[in-house]
Amino acid sequence: RKLLLFTIIITIVLLETRAFSTEIFQQVITQLGTGTFTPEVLTQLTAQIQAEDVAASGLGSILGAITATVGRNNNKRSNNSYRGIMSIGEGVSTLLGLASNPPSIYDYETPTEVEGKLDLTPEEQSLLELLQRVRDQYSPRTTIRIAGGWVRDKLIYGKATPSRDIDLVLSDTSGKEFAEKVCRYFDEKGEDHAEIHIVKQSSSSKGEQAEHLQTASLVISGFDVDFCRLRYEKYDKDSRMPTYIGVGTAVEDAWRRDLTINALYYNINTNQVEDFTERGIKDLLSQTIATPKKPLPTLLEDPMRILRAIRFAAQLSFDVSPQLIRAARDDRVRYALQYKVSREAIGAAIDEIFRARVRDPKRGIQLLMTTNLIDVVFPLEAQQQDGDEPLSIYAIQQNQVKSMATYSIGLEILTRTQSLVTRIFIQKPELEWDISKRRLLWYAAFFKPVYGMMSSRNASRRGKRQESVFYQLLDALKRPKTDMQLIESILKGVDPLRKMIAEGIDVDIVQAALGSSEGRHLKWEELSDLRWKLYKTLKPIGTMWKESLLLALASFPNSIDNVNTYHELVCLVEDKLHLKEILDDKNK
Repeated sequence: RKLLLFTIIITIVLLETRAFSTEIFQQVITQLGTGTFTPEVLTQLTAQIQAEDVAASGLGSILGAITATVGRNNNKRSNNSYRGIMSIGEGVSTLLGLASNPPSIYDYETPTEVEGKLDLTPEEQSLLELLQRVRDQYSPRTTIRIAGGWVRDKLIYGKATPSRDIDLVLSDTSGKEFAEKVCRYFDEKGEDHAEIHIVKQSSSSKGEQAEHLQTASLVISGFDVDFCRLRYEKYDKDSRMPTYIGVGTAVEDAWRRDLTINALYYNINTNQVEDFTERGIKDLLSQTIATPKKPLPTLLEDPMRILRAIRFAAQLSFDVSPQLIRAARDDRVRYALQYKVSREAIGAAIDEIFRARVRDPKRGIQLLMTTNLIDVVFPLEAQQQDGDEPLSIYAIQQNQVKSMATYSIGLEILTRTQSLVTRIFIQKPELEWDISKRRLLWYAAFFKPVYGMMSSRNASRRGKRQESVFYQLLDALKRPKTDMQLIESILKGVDPLRKMIAEGIDVDIVQAALGSSEGRHLKWEELSDLRWKLYKTLKPIGTMWKESLLLALASFPNSIDNVNTYHELVCLVEDKLHLKEILDDKNK
């Protein structure tokens, strides 16, 4: 009887916390009804609730709480897999009497569990200890969790996590109230602190203010810390903005998030990662981008979520789940992205895909093509229409074919350029330069066939340039004029550089200038002539000459020679001929 009562209580609690499906619940009820409920059956059902075994994966650390199995034999566990560790729901570990387990570090080759805390830097550890002291002193009943990207990145990168943005979610107080307590703590200690930035939160689309939902931002020890309360959201079909926001539980807060890998929490009170969707850690290990809820309703609520999914797939080199791909191809999602999302928001999402920290920008473009959203994001077809006269069906089909061919060529150029850049900086990391410019290189590579549509006559006439498809597309992405000009300067330099590399520079002279040719010494006239040729070619490009050089070299077939050619030309320009300062200064 105790076993039956215990099982019923645990089953109801787990079901309420969404820790497992109704199918498992029905199995429990069936077994109870037939009178065949035994410890062995309990063992089998408990195993279904637990995390799946996972194979070795190239991820950093995995953290969670141990889930117990009745009669489990630890000696049977394989050396090449480990029992997935995850929290099964808020408060459930306490009810089950399970001890909180410290994080485990996942070894790539032979996975083992290593006791210890989450792999924090000293600065992160100091910040969390500060937050714990504030909670203990002023708000002891508050549960503090770190949500979203920081948790994801810590699990992937460990101490090497690039994020210094920390989003805190609080169980029973507003972000504003807790941030004020942090400042009060600093004041009582006589320590300086930054001013709180308060963000008033509306509880509905009508703009009704909700004091209990106010969020706050505060810079602490170099970290940008956001404070907010756990919440849930409701959406209307006509808007991608929530129509109602209310105080929620940790489970509700997790299920409202866009992706499972972004719905992970680090509980500062218990020092454990919590995975209330029960899929975040699994998807992190399998390197999958998926949504907590059904993908189609999720995308229809806010179609920007598909662009965020594609961005994270490109940033982390993850795969997008087939279910999410199918949902993104739905015409309703396409329509919603086209008419519910501003061009500024779409442009910002594409800019994130091309950002320096993104590992694989070509994957982002590939996914836009796979989901049939490429022409919504880059409305090339609309820019090809001349005048206001409606096009015939045949003309529309022809434009669609041209557009897809242009996108495909752009993707091929981007792929070749990205591959060359990767090889160069793996083989010769000392050649790395201002990585922030790489975003502009990716734009230039993908837009190269579009830029080719602009005739040389129009390229020299300012008014015609602004009317070109190239400029119209960049304007549709709401890129600033400085970006447009720099991208154009990269593209303008490609053909002159190709011609110079193929015809204009004597390889023997370059080798002699670099000191790589034995017994060959350049005359002063030869060195001066070489310097003039390079200056004349590179000066019109200006500060973006390295990006132009990479794009020009990517169009040549021999990748090994291209890596060496890039190395030789950069060393020649910067070290031997001392042209760098002249190229960087517009007045020289």
